[in-house]
This record gives sequence, structure tokens and C-alpha cells, in this order.
Amino acid sequence: MSKTLIIQVSVGNTFGYVYRKEDSPQAQAAAGEFENVCMPSVKKYCKKHGYDYQLITEYPKDIDILFFNKSTKDTEHDYSSGGKNKCSTLIRYLNMDQDYDQIVTLDNDIWIPEWAEPLPKIKGHMGVQDRGKAWNAPHHGKFVNGGVQMVDRETGKSLKEFVLDKCKRKVLPSPHTDQAFMNEWRSQNPLKSHVIDDKWNWMVDCHGRRFEYKDCNFVHYAGWGGRGIFVDDLAMGVIK
Repeated sequence: MSKTLIIQVSVGNTFGYVYRKEDSPQAQAAAGEFENVCMPSVKKYCKKHGYDYQLITEYPKDIDILFFNKSTKDTEHDYSSGGKNKCSTLIRYLNMDQDYDQIVTLDNDIWIPEWAEPLPKIKGHMGVQDRGKAWNAPHHGKFVNGGVQMVDRETGKSLKEFVLDKCKRKVLPSPHTDQAFMNEWRSQNPLKSHVIDDKWNWMVDCHGRRFEYKDCNFVHYAGWGGRGIFVDDLAMGVIK
């Protein structure tokens, strides 16, 4: 049986991007509930299927990643009242090289229902196309969302080293998102890059509004629109 680790990251006193209030009025309320609703569902999923779980709560000490926030705020800054701690998303890549056969990184705004299937056999880098993005060029194929990433041992090491090199050289990609690094790596490693079924990263704000998720494994409340849907789903009892 493959040894599997699922990783989540929470730094800056928030469990997800809060965004600006004028863009997403419900984002602050949503981020506060991710800890109570979404993250416990991930832990239950791990326990059910025998996967190890790791929550990373500290910035790396051996390399400066604050450049990704354009060094405007230090590691003590509290993002819970608003803002995007972009550098926090780099941490997942820097922890992909661990003693596991396969590693999965999940955003904290992902809810896993009790009927979710076990993970598929992971080969290379596996992810779901982000239908809300038009950032494909110059990267090959489809732009893959970074909220759910699955890697095998060899690929995790390769992607970690790729992003680590970008951090050491303080590269700011265009577009300014960690996903640009990941999709660039995929463009250079097409034989190891796979697009998987949407059910493994059902992005509620771009895959279409619905009021049940019976055929979804990972439900992702990404983006400022997703925050509002999350609050509505909680209020209606769609998720609990």
C-alpha cells in the first residue's frame, strides 16, 4: 500500500484568502468557518482512508518567501481582516519532498463529503483544469488549478526544487500566482503532467452553481465568488 500524506497550510492567522471587503463581503465570515467545517472534513477523510495529515503553521526559516508579497508585510502580519497572503501558497511546494510515495496538497477552502472516493493512483503531477482562468499561454495544454495537487515521490521532489529555485532568485511570475510556477513546471514536463476529472476539484464558482455534490469528491470554494457560495451552502444545510 502506498504511503500517502495530505498537506494543508495555515499561516498569517487565516485559513484562506479573505480578499477585499468590496470584492467579497462574505469572505471574512467564510474564512473563519473553513477551520470549523472544511478542514475537519479533510482530517476525517484522511482517517477513513489511512492517509497521514499535516497542517503547516509556520513560515519556512531557511528561505525568504516574503518577496512573493513584494515584501510589504512581515511574518507577524495578521491577514484575518483582509488581504491575500500570496507567499503562503509557496509553502505547499516547499514541503512536497517528504518520505511518502504520494503527497496531496489541499487549499483550506475545500470540503470533502463523507462519500468521497479514495485517492486515485498518483503518477506524476495530477490536477484539475481551472475553467475560470484564461492563463494557458505560454504553458502547454490547460491551466491547472493549484488548490488540489497530487504528486508522486519523484515529481514532488522535482517540483519542490523548481519552486525553491524561483524563491532563491526571487522571481515574480506573470500572472502573479504560485500557480504560474506550477503550470510552468508542467509545460516543461508534459509526460509527467496529467489533467484529472473535475470531481477531484469541483470549483463551485466556475464549474457551475449547484445545490448538491453527490458526484464530487473535493468541493472547492475558491475565489471571492466561492466564499459567498460557501456561506450560502452552510446556511441552507447543503454542507455541514
